[in-house]
Amino acid sequence: MTQHTMTQHTMHQHQISHTTHHAPLSVVTRRGALKISVGTALGALLNPATRSTLCAEDTPPATANDKAVILLWLNGGPHQHDSFDPKESNCELATKFKPIATTVPGMQFAECLPALAQQAKHLAVIRSMVGEEIEHNLAQYHVQTGWRNTGPIQAPAMGSIVAHELGPLAMQRASADGIPSYVSIAHEGYSCGYFGPAFQPVYVADPNRPPENLDLPPGITSDVFRERLEFLKALEKNRQTRFANQFRAGRQGAVAFMNSKNRVAFDLDKEAGDVRDAYGRNSLGQGCLLARRLVEAGVRFVQINQSGYDTHSNHYPAQENLLRDLDKSMSKLIVDLEQRGLLQDTVVIAAGEFGRTPKMNPNKGTDHWFNGYSLAVAGGGFQGGSIYGVTPPDGNGVSENPVTIPDFMATLMHAIGINPEKEYHDSFNRPIKLVDDGKILTDLML
Repeated sequence: MTQHTMTQHTMHQHQISHTTHHAPLSVVTRRGALKISVGTALGALLNPATRSTLCAEDTPPATANDKAVILLWLNGGPHQHDSFDPKESNCELATKFKPIATTVPGMQFAECLPALAQQAKHLAVIRSMVGEEIEHNLAQYHVQTGWRNTGPIQAPAMGSIVAHELGPLAMQRASADGIPSYVSIAHEGYSCGYFGPAFQPVYVADPNRPPENLDLPPGITSDVFRERLEFLKALEKNRQTRFANQFRAGRQGAVAFMNSKNRVAFDLDKEAGDVRDAYGRNSLGQGCLLARRLVEAGVRFVQINQSGYDTHSNHYPAQENLLRDLDKSMSKLIVDLEQRGLLQDTVVIAAGEFGRTPKMNPNKGTDHWFNGYSLAVAGGGFQGGSIYGVTPPDGNGVSENPVTIPDFMATLMHAIGINPEKEYHDSFNRPIKLVDDGKILTDLML
C-alpha cells in the first residue's frame, strides 16, 4: 500500500438536507425520437465521425489504443465510511460497519465490502475527494464533466469525451464494426455538451433487454427498408449543409449498428445462469455483466447506474443493501476482466456525485457531503493496492492530499490516452479545454 502526505488542507463544512430530486442536466430523451426513425435518432447517437458543434471540421479520434472505461455511477452519493474509508465506530459517526483487513497489508475497507477487500490489490482508493457543489444536478454535472455549470456553454460528460476523442474500440477490432462507442445502462446519460447528440450514449433501460428499435418494424421487410434508404440518399444527394451531413453520418451509424453481428453482446441470455448469479440478479449486477460483454465487443465507455444512495432518512438498511450489491457486482467484474486479460486496459470506476455527512441527522439519515469523500478505481494503468488522501478520525474534512474533481478527471483522461488540456474553439474562436485546470495524480499511476 502507498500512503502519501501533504500539507494540511482545511475547508468549511458543507451539508444540506432535502428530498427533492431533479432530472439530470442536458439529458437527451430518446424514446419519442426513436418512434420516428432509427436513422434519425439512434444513428445520431452512434456515429463518432459527426462534427462537434465547436469544431470547424470533423474531428477524427485523436489516438488509437485499447483503453476502455466502465463507470459504476452510484447516484445520490455513497457513504465513504460505510465503504472505502472506514472509521472506528462510535456514537458520533453515521456508520455501523467496522473496518476489515483487505488482501493489501494496512489497507482497510468497511465490513460490508468483503469481496472487494479480496480484490484490494487491484484497487486505487481516493479518500480525499473535495467538490464545490452540494445539489445533485450541479454536483453530477461537475463530476461527470470536470467543469462547474456556471456558463452558457455545456461541457461534455466523460463518456462523451471518450467517445469523441477515441471512438469505439472497433477501430482496433475489425469484428466490432457498427458497435457504438458509448453505452449507458439504467440511465439516459448526462450532457453530451458542445460535441452534440452524436456523442450521447446509446441508452439501455434494462440490461436484461437489448436497446429498442434495432429491428425493423412489423410489416417492413429488408427490401422495403433498403428501398427507403436509397430514396433517402437520393433526397440528400445535393444537400451539403451541416445538418444534412450530421443526419447522413447518423443514419450510416444506425444502419451499421442494426447490421452488426456484435449486437449479440447485448444479449445476456448467452451467458450461463451461474455466471449471471455470480454478478447478482439485479440491475447493477446484470449491468456489470453486460458492461464486460460490451467492452469485449468493442464499446469504449460503459456507464452503469445504481440509484438510491440519497438517504436523508432511514440510512440503514438502504445504504447497506446498495453497498452489498456493489461489493458482489464490482468484485466479480474485476475478476472477470483480469481472467480475460482485459483489466490492464479497462478502467473500472465506482463513484457518485459526492459522499454523505459523517454524522447522522435527526431522521436517522445522512445528508450531502463533499469535503472528504471516496471513490475507487481499478485497472487501466492505475496503481492497485494504493490509498491516496486522508480524512481525520471524525471524518470532518481532509487531512492530507485533497483531490479536486478536475484533478481526478485530468488523471483519468491521461490514463486512457487523452490530453486533458486539449482545446476546442467556439464560434468566437475562444479556447475551451476538455477539462478544467487539474493536476494529474501520477502517484496513482503504474
